Amino acid sequence: MDPTLLLGIGIAVVISTALVARNVLFGAEGVITKKRRLETGDLEVSVRTSGNEYVLDDLMALMKNYSLSGRHDEAVASARKALNIAELEFGKTDDAIIPILEAYADVMQRAKRHVEAKNLKERIKAIREKKPYDDRSFKRSRR
Repeated sequence: MDPTLLLGIGIAVVISTALVARNVLFGAEGVITKKRRLETGDLEVSVRTSGNEYVLDDLMALMKNYSLSGRHDEAVASARKALNIAELEFGKTDDAIIPILEAYADVMQRAKRHVEAKNLKERIKAIREKKPYDDRSFKRSRR
């Protein structure tokens, strides 16, 4: 047989296998998609019913799951809620809120809300440099 034909058949088999594996893992009924859906549901229940110290962790995990699932509006809402809780607990300029601001900026970036993501990153920089924080100094997007 022609080596070029064999190479073509080999490449076709590899691509077919990769596509099948992708659908098995990430398709609408894929293993990872189902697991993420179950985990998201568990986190939603936990956030709604808990008033414990782990609510920030649950909200952070929930915003990540929403964002990875393409549910950007829910991810933004979870990020906003996590930030509000953290600001009440630690204050608006405490280093403890930086991980939440970083995750929030990532969510905004994935949601294609680049102006707001940039503003969150500027706020992180201001906190790290111990500059005074003023809500009005960070521009709002038109959204």
